[in-house]
Amino acid sequence: MIPVFEPSLGERERRYLLDCIESGWISSQGRFITAFEEAFARHMQMPYAVATSSCTTALHLSMTALGIGPGDEVLCPDLTFIAPANMIRLTGAKEVLVDVDPVSWAMDPALAATRLTERTRAMVIVHPFGHTADMDPLLALAAEHDLKVIEDAAEAPDALYEGRKVGTFGDVACYSFFANKIMTTGEGGMVTARDAEVDKALRVLRDHGMSREKRYVHIAAGFNYRMTNMQAAVGLAQLERIDEIMAGRQVQAERYAGLFAGSKGISWRPTAAYCRPVHWMATVTLAESRLRDPLLEHLAKSGVDARQMVFPVHMAVPYREDYGPEGFPVSRSISLRSLHLPSATGLKSDDVDRIAETVIRWVENHYS
Repeated sequence: MIPVFEPSLGERERRYLLDCIESGWISSQGRFITAFEEAFARHMQMPYAVATSSCTTALHLSMTALGIGPGDEVLCPDLTFIAPANMIRLTGAKEVLVDVDPVSWAMDPALAATRLTERTRAMVIVHPFGHTADMDPLLALAAEHDLKVIEDAAEAPDALYEGRKVGTFGDVACYSFFANKIMTTGEGGMVTARDAEVDKALRVLRDHGMSREKRYVHIAAGFNYRMTNMQAAVGLAQLERIDEIMAGRQVQAERYAGLFAGSKGISWRPTAAYCRPVHWMATVTLAESRLRDPLLEHLAKSGVDARQMVFPVHMAVPYREDYGPEGFPVSRSISLRSLHLPSATGLKSDDVDRIAETVIRWVENHYS
């Protein structure tokens, strides 16, 4: 079985991890935490970076540090993994779901403008599946209405919008280091910020609300959202290899895209002119939704571990009562017709060829 994803781990990760273990600093203190945060901030061209236990906790931490809470509304794209919507609710605020653009698959700026109310305080801009959102109109909307901007770059580190890195546009940006992400710490996340006061609030809240000046003096009702030194050791090694990892992933993306070019009933993930995407998952969209699940079954029988795209947030049980299907035609269409093919950095070219050929042949035989 070819797995849908595997982390790219090597000798450097092993060496740093052993260094951490031998030092005895394995929990949430140690040199790798600071080194990883500082190196990540430099790489992402932001002044501050705060390591967290996951991207999900990074999102919650960010919203809390920015003062989002009960009575507030936060715009959120409908086509995303459910974490941003859940974290908005966890603050006590109300998520306001917005359908997505058919090319970027990110929050549609024109539709976002129609969802604003006097209670709207912020927007979570997700950069989906390695592609950027259309930032200029979203940022203009945020500036006009004095909204906080939280970028969710979990799937798109190093993607460029008009030549500028995602994560450098908003008040904060959140990243994921889950095992199936471009770089990994197993679990883990990061928040980057541009403001010193926000950075301070993030660090206090991350560590039980404890004062940065005096230990065990708690100045806020905080959380334990800390990353371990062991995770940071792996993360630092991954970051030092990021150019190598990205280069290999780009070769894979170009091979997949070339194989699917002109295929009947299948399209490779589109790219907007303003975006230089990064290759997270090899995502294809079928012309007919009825083919998606049977194709997944066929691939499994053929030794290929492919996955369906996430369902839109409005289809999840906790959100169904507040949203009907009629408001999200684009997110529903993309989700129900799309699947992710194996995308491990170490995937061999022959495997890519076999996967694509298996998909193309099956769809050609079943597409009406």
